[in-house]
Parts: sequence; structure tokens; C-alpha cells
Amino acid sequence: MLKIIVVTEGAPQSGAASVHHISGADESPLRDTEGRLIIMSELTAFAQLLFVLVVGMYFFSRMRGEAASDKSVKEESRIKAEELNKLRRIRLNEPVTEAARPSRSDEIVGQEDGIKALRSALWGRSPQHVIIYGPPGVGKTAAARVVLEEAKKSEGTPFAPDAVFFEADACTMRCDERGFADPLIGTVHDPIYQGAGACGQAGIPQPKAGAVTKAHGGVLFLDEIGELPNEQLNKLLKVLEDRRVMLESSYYSRTNKKIPTYIHDIFQNGLPADFRLIGATTRRPEDIPEAVRSRCVEVFFEPLSRQDIVRIVTETAARGAIAIDNGVRELIADYAGSGRDAVKILQAASNTAQMEGRASVGIADASWVVKAGRFKKRREPFLKENEKIVDISMFGKNISGSA
Repeated sequence: MLKIIVVTEGAPQSGAASVHHISGADESPLRDTEGRLIIMSELTAFAQLLFVLVVGMYFFSRMRGEAASDKSVKEESRIKAEELNKLRRIRLNEPVTEAARPSRSDEIVGQEDGIKALRSALWGRSPQHVIIYGPPGVGKTAAARVVLEEAKKSEGTPFAPDAVFFEADACTMRCDERGFADPLIGTVHDPIYQGAGACGQAGIPQPKAGAVTKAHGGVLFLDEIGELPNEQLNKLLKVLEDRRVMLESSYYSRTNKKIPTYIHDIFQNGLPADFRLIGATTRRPEDIPEAVRSRCVEVFFEPLSRQDIVRIVTETAARGAIAIDNGVRELIADYAGSGRDAVKILQAASNTAQMEGRASVGIADASWVVKAGRFKKRREPFLKENEKIVDISMFGKNISGSA
């Protein structure tokens, strides 16, 4: 039996302590309570230890995985870099079509009037927008590039020495029907379409510049401008007037402090797009919307004559060090409809002669290329230069048979 002595305050002066006796029946609950406390403390300590072990193993496995991932990324990067460098070390000879591309205005054959008109539109203090009409392969792109280089050196020109010549094809500039991408005007990548990027996770819209902004301060050469849909043409006209691109996004808010300052600037003030447009087309002027034509100087490039083709073949052969026999120039000129066709025939004929072990291109080589390529003979104009039709009269019997 447990004996407990309890001293109670206010005991008699005799100093005698009051003694209470606890029987064995009262001792059992205390032991049970003490056992439960011990068990609970042990369980808590075990749970804490288990938690620490689980968290430690998680972070350890994560760090190990990240280290392995970094190692694999570095290895993959090394392999891809070696493959890229290997590809860059492989170089083919420059095609004749590239070597024959004009680099000066006097190398562009048969377009003296068109080049002069193009100069008058781009030179000086106030360059203008231009549309160039003409058949394919007559030098529209080359003339625009060369004249811009000349215009940079003209007096009072706003073009800087490093002004860009941004070349684009209207057939590849069409925007997405849903408005997700517009390579001509520009677009906004909303967070929902950005994936796991930093801006996407933060809910920040990202503006993407289009061709009109990339041509800022220079020339935007838009080939086959007549192929642009009317919706994009209207957007392009708006950019030509405002000289900037205004973008919109439902994810943009002026009060969102997470958005970087430059993105606020773009949405509030627009992307710069101050350039000069040079559109080229093989269509007729009446096929181009009047709203576009009224804002541009119209320049016309003529089809190449037979003499022009002969000159192109001669100059291309000289640049490419290609030996040609007599009569080859004239034969090519009979079938080439443009300067591009003439260079292609000459290149194929040169390869044929080399393949058969001949040092110069003969008439047989050019004839075989013309036949294999199914080139059609040029149609010469009925009238010669400086000739014109004055009157057409019909003589003979009429439909009824009377004179």
C-alpha cells in the first residue's frame, strides 16, 4: 500500500502533519495516465522523426534528380552543339543564280525607267511608299534593295546607314484565323498559350513584334502584296498612317504591378513601325485595292526583250567563268521568258557539258535543256520598236457574199 504524507497549511501549532493513506485501488489510474503520456510522447517523437526522414528523402531525391537532369541537359547541349557546328562546316558552292544577282543599279538589265522612278520615290528628304508592277524575274527585288543602298547616301535622307531592308512574302504573312499569330503586324502571346515560361506562370501577356516593326527605320519589301487578305491590308494601312502598332490583350491591366515596365509601355504607346513600304506584284494595277494604290507611288517594270536576255546570259557567263559557244546566247534568249529562266537554262546547260566532259557549253547542251525543261519559245511583238497601228481596214466580201 502506497503511503503519502500530505502537509496541510494552517495545521495546528502542535506541528503535527495530517497523514492521508491512498489505497492500491487509487494507485492504478495514475499509473495508466502516466503510461499513456509516455506512449503519446514516444509516438510524437517517432512521428517527428518519420516526418524529418520523409522530408529529407524528398529533398535529397529532388536534388539528386536535378543534378542528374542538369547533367543530361549539359550532355544533350554538347551533342547538339557539335551537330550544329558540323552542319555549319558543310558549305556548297554558290549557285549561279546567287552569283548573278545584281549588286549595282547598272547591273539590272532592261529597267532603266523603272529604276529612275524608284530612285525618285526613295531619294531625298521625303521617301514615299512604292508599288512595283512587273512580270516575275525582271529584277523588282534586286532593284528595291540596290536603290535603298543608294538612297542612304542621298542628301537629307532619313535612312540611317544601317537602315534595314526587311524582305517578306505576302503569302507567308497571313495571320491565324483565331488571331493567335500575325507575322506581319504583330501579336500578343497570352499566358494561356505561353506554357510554363516565366511570364506565362505570372499571367503576363507578351507582345511579339511583326514585320512592320522589324522594318522600323528602313524598308519593308512585301513581295506579292496583292495576295494579302483584305483584313491584313486594312491593318497595314492603319500602321502606315499611325507609324506604330497598337496591341490589345484581355490579360493586360494598367494596375498590374507584376507586368514589366516595357510591356506597359508597349500596350500604352504601341510598337514603333515607321518604315517605307515597297510592294511588288505581278498583278495588274486594277487588281490592287485603291486604298493601297492611293498611298503609294506606282512604278512599272517592263518584260525583258530578247536583247536584254542575251546581255544577261553574257554577264552571267562572265561572272561564273562559264565558256559558251557561238549561238548559245541567242538560243537561250529565244526560250527564256525572264532573267531567272535564262540563268537556270545556262546553269543546267553548263552542268550537262561538264557531265559529258566538254569544256564549253554548246548549242546541243542548251537545246537539250530547253527540250527537257519544256520551255516555250518566246513570242516576239508583232510591231517593231517605234512602230504603231494607225488604221485597220477590211476589204473583201461581207457575210452575205456581196462586195
